[in-house]
Amino acid sequence: MNSTRLYPPRRFKYLLRRALRALGRATGTAHQIALGVAIGFFVGWLPIVGIQMVVAVVVCTVFRANKVVPIFPIWLTSTVKIVPIYSFNYWVGWLVVGGPPISEIITVLGKMIAIPEPTEDMGRFEAWWGGIKYAMGELFSMGWHMQLPLWLGCCIVGLALAVPSYYLTRKFVESFRAAMAQKKNVNRERRRQRRISPDIYMADKGLNNSDSMD
Repeated sequence: MNSTRLYPPRRFKYLLRRALRALGRATGTAHQIALGVAIGFFVGWLPIVGIQMVVAVVVCTVFRANKVVPIFPIWLTSTVKIVPIYSFNYWVGWLVVGGPPISEIITVLGKMIAIPEPTEDMGRFEAWWGGIKYAMGELFSMGWHMQLPLWLGCCIVGLALAVPSYYLTRKFVESFRAAMAQKKNVNRERRRQRRISPDIYMADKGLNNSDSMD
């Protein structure tokens, strides 16, 4: 058995560490990065299947937020997850304004994930775009009596996720960058001391003066 294989829990931690590291090193200020994540959460929960990233980039451009970090929250709302996510959002909106039973929205959402597979006559992009057009067609054919609670619920849930994600992300980025700056200063000071004192250089190398003399 390959000992280097990453099992699901370890792989999740590995991917999480890489995502957090990329988030902390993203370009822009902590506010711009946090705003990009918040926009990603809000837009990612809207019923605009397949074009969330495009919309998020436009919104980030308008508000001068980081245009890359929205991919992290939007990734959570991939096509295979729209049924449970949008069903929950519809339920939230249904609690506010009412509407048809939740079973009806689940039936419609089940049709939306039927994305065609690429074939010899239809490339990957054509299959992707055909699936998006089909999903959006099914969405807008529901009628206002179903779209209203769905959109309302998506906005409520998206906003409920966006607001805390902004503050948490901003705090994380500020802490991450402060720690990196401190580490850089410590390394710079250590290098300066090594140039001044040979003993410190030897200690860093795991040597001592008597070993070097031998």
